[in-house]
Amino acid sequence: MNIKKLILPITISSVIIVATTGVFYFEQTLDTTIGSSLTSLIEILGLFLLALAPITYGLITRDKIGSVIIGVIPVIGLYLYFDLSSIISGDFTSMETLAYFGVLAILGALEGYFASIKKIEYNILAICCFLFWVVIFIRGFVD
Repeated sequence: MNIKKLILPITISSVIIVATTGVFYFEQTLDTTIGSSLTSLIEILGLFLLALAPITYGLITRDKIGSVIIGVIPVIGLYLYFDLSSIISGDFTSMETLAYFGVLAILGALEGYFASIKKIEYNILAICCFLFWVVIFIRGFVD
């Protein structure tokens, strides 16, 4: 496996992690600067970037491994952002949380993989995985 081919997907994944978690980190500052409604819109768009990135990357590059990486790493980064303090303190993460982020990572990987295949049937599967990702993502925060 060529290491140079992995640099771009890992870099894109890192940028997505920084963009999505940065919005949460600077939420108070953004609220006072641009308003809470615009901040909420930016947060929602940033989180949907997690689901759209593997499809976009897969359609553009047709790189299966890179698309899977972009589908998995940002979700793991988001999980670590939310649960890193409990992991460091030695508290166990609930199985529901692990299952939630695990399903999101698997769906993100499937999105990227299916989007990187040049057939329309697989691209439709990628869109279905995206829709499942969105439903599970929203459902997880509502419960």
